[in-house]
Order: sequence, then structure tokens, then C-alpha cells
Amino acid sequence: MKPKLAIPQRNSLNYNATKKNKRSLKSKLVLIILGLIALGSFTLLALPYLPRLRYLIFKPKIDATSYQQAAQSTKEGKEAPIDNEAQKPGNRLVLPGIGVDTQIIDGRNIYVIGKNQGVWRETGNIDPTQEGNIVIAGHRFLYTATNGGWFYNLPELQNGQKIYIRWDSKVYEYEIYNSKTVLPTQVDIRDTDPDVPKKLTLYTCYPLGSTAKRFVIEAKQL
Repeated sequence: MKPKLAIPQRNSLNYNATKKNKRSLKSKLVLIILGLIALGSFTLLALPYLPRLRYLIFKPKIDATSYQQAAQSTKEGKEAPIDNEAQKPGNRLVLPGIGVDTQIIDGRNIYVIGKNQGVWRETGNIDPTQEGNIVIAGHRFLYTATNGGWFYNLPELQNGQKIYIRWDSKVYEYEIYNSKTVLPTQVDIRDTDPDVPKKLTLYTCYPLGSTAKRFVIEAKQL
């Protein structure tokens, strides 16, 4: 009679412990993944509001004294240098009230300003030396732009505040007289105004994070 072979018995305690550890590891991985997803979602939701927080804390502004003097010289037909002008390329839009000094870029559409290189002069055939309505568009917020967008704080501007355009080494002064929100289909913001021979219109998306409307600033050359 042949002896029976001994069948090794599985240690049930060790098996259950191993199984429990595997389940615990899977649970931890799932929690980690869910945590990362939640953190990423929160970051995406919070980032658009960080430039606003920065603005409220630091209240960026530009000393407009040299621009005022240069604009007066332009009216009188004189030359007047701007501080650090050599360091700032191209024609520029200056919004002292919200600390913006950015390049005006021409092109067929707003995509010419890319990530945040400047603002787009939509009416490429009109400049500050001519009568008409200069229309300038800019981004409100971009994830790829360190400061959100040049027009992020455009709604902070108030009637009576000044805007400056440096054009061909001369400076032109404008005063804000109106702001409003319109639908994207309201293209009449680009129209000329017989009561404002030299008009400047700035616009951007509104509200923050949406393209449902446009926030518009209207100013007149002084």
C-alpha cells in the first residue's frame, strides 16, 4: 500500500492578512488618485481668481506724470521722452489706474497676441492721429499668462480716469466717459461717434471665465 502524499495546508491567517493588505493598498491608491483629481480641479477653479487677489492686495498703479507731460507736448507739437521708453517696444497702451503698460499689436484677428504678448488693435486702419474709433481687444484671463490677462482688471476702471497711447514716440491722452456690458453680437461698439471725433474703445470677455458678454470701456481723446 502506497503512502499518501501530504498535502500542504494554506495558512488561512496569513492568506487573509495578505488579502486585507492588498485591499487596503488599493483603497489608499484610489484615495490618492481622488485626492489628486480634487486638488487639480480646485486649482483650475481657483487660478482665474488669483490675479484678482493679487490686485486687491497690491493695487498696482502707474505714475502717469510723465505721460501727462508727454501728451501735453504732443498737443503743442513738441517732443517729450517717456521714462524707460527704450525698454518698452512698439506702440503701447497705458492704463495707469490698473497698472497696465502693454504693447499694441496689429493683425487679422485676436490670435496674433498669443499667450499674453499684448493687446490687439482691431481697427488697423485707425490710429491716434486720425479721427475715428480705435478698437482694442485684450484677454481677460489665460491659464498660460502669468498675470491672467492684460484686461483682467478692465472693469475696475472708472469714468474720468485717463488712458494713454504711445504711438510713434508720441503720447496721446484719453479720458474714460462710459463703460458697459454688451452681447458679442453688438458690433456697434466699433462704430464711429460724431460727438467723439477721436474715440478709443477697449473690450474684453465678461464675466470672468465666460465669453457670454463683453465689457466695454469708451474714452475720448483730450
